[in-house]
Amino acid sequence: MVESALIASLEKFLDSYLSRMAERLAKGGKLTQAESAILLAAVSQREAAKLSQRIDQVRGELSEKIDDTNKKIDELKSFFTMRFEDTNKKIDDTKTELVSKIEDTNKRIDETRTELLSKIDDTNKRIDETNKRIDDTRVELLSKIEDTNRRIDETNKRIDETKTELLSKIEDTNKRIDGLRADFMGRMTELKEDTAYLKRSFDSLRDTIISVLTERK
Repeated sequence: MVESALIASLEKFLDSYLSRMAERLAKGGKLTQAESAILLAAVSQREAAKLSQRIDQVRGELSEKIDDTNKKIDELKSFFTMRFEDTNKKIDDTKTELVSKIEDTNKRIDETRTELLSKIDDTNKRIDETNKRIDDTRVELLSKIEDTNRRIDETNKRIDETKTELLSKIEDTNKRIDGLRADFMGRMTELKEDTAYLKRSFDSLRDTIISVLTERK
């Protein structure tokens, strides 16, 4: 406080001294080299004081703006911190939910896998049984086919034998038919000759009867 009073007194004294020098210059007086140096120093000191005052003012304004900016930054930081915390909470909740769902899904997958493996084993067993039945049926069918082929061969042999026998009988029958045809043709020839003879005899008898009857008249 004493220092401020001293500075104020010196500034008051300097202002009074500078006023007197200004009046002297206004009246056409001259300043000594020392007074000129003092005036120049005073002017420089006043400009420096004004500059310092302006700097202090600007510093104050900037400090106020910086404080306001820092306050806004703190508010934004608090806002985003709350948002981040809320987001992290949601992420944690979602992660927990997803982990639970994944575990449930994995459990269902394991249960489904076990069920499918059981069904596959059962299916493979049924396939093996079916293959065995197929093999048994194949053996049985092959046996039956062989037996059928044997019977077919026997039937074909009998057919061939029957065919040979029938051909022989047909040939013998044809021979007998040829003999009967020849005998029939011979008999027909004889019948024709007998018929012709009878016709001639009938004609002769008719002529004789007509002749006899004609003579009686």
